[in-house]
Amino acid sequence: MDRTGYGGADRAAEEPGGAAGGPPLSKGVVRPDRRVTMRRLSVPDDVAALARHVWIPRWDLPAGEVLTQPVLEYPGANVVIEPAAAALYGPQRGLSTIDLRGRSWGVGILLRPAAGTILTGRPMDEIAGAVHDVPGSGRLVPAVRTVMAGETADPGPAVDTAVDDAVVTLVAEWLRQFVIDDEGLLINAIVDAVESDATLVRVADIAARFALDQRRLQRICRRRIGYSPKWLINRRRLQEAATVLRDDPHAPLADVAQELGYSDQAHFAREFAAVIGTPPGAYRAQTGG
Repeated sequence: MDRTGYGGADRAAEEPGGAAGGPPLSKGVVRPDRRVTMRRLSVPDDVAALARHVWIPRWDLPAGEVLTQPVLEYPGANVVIEPAAAALYGPQRGLSTIDLRGRSWGVGILLRPAAGTILTGRPMDEIAGAVHDVPGSGRLVPAVRTVMAGETADPGPAVDTAVDDAVVTLVAEWLRQFVIDDEGLLINAIVDAVESDATLVRVADIAARFALDQRRLQRICRRRIGYSPKWLINRRRLQEAATVLRDDPHAPLADVAQELGYSDQAHFAREFAAVIGTPPGAYRAQTGG
């Protein structure tokens, strides 16, 4: 699996959990493909402030074919383990891409906004958009590879759930070496609020919600997610827009723009095309919406 950015292949805003206790949800993959089987698994509560969930893709493609999947990054780094590579990937400012070939698998850990700085000891504006060694990995990488190599199921719906559960156990054990800090809890709460509350459409709205000076909010966001609070708002809106366009073929674009807090449809269309690379109407037609 090759990438120019790895914002979480499963971020397929990734929500901490699905409806009614189901698997974690994801809105990051801009062009999902049914040939990629993706499982997203919750992490134990005691490490939930450090990781949103574990995501495990499996695929089996014809020889010579390359499947490129564009991804809208979430405000958190990803640790990705593959058969021949492992790294921590900082979130990309724009659209990232993942190239899949042959038959293989990956194990990803979508980290919470707080975690990047905790794991690396560095501000996220030094980490975002770049690739780094897996911090404090110890036996995590070889242990995950050993577990994944032992599965007998072919890539597809009938995956070995016991293998996936064993991977989550290994990830949780690895995360327990790290300790959350107060600013980390704050940035987690800020990101959760932006992702879940569509009324937060201005930086001033976020600052008021958390009783923060806007300059302090800017500093916290850049230190802990690598980007500005405005980036948070725009990313949430674009993820929501892409999901609506894929899932609802009848939603008028003007209504989508209004519901997501854009000043008008033209503003929405410009921002969507600038990041996704395709105007909203064309994107809807291409993705089956």
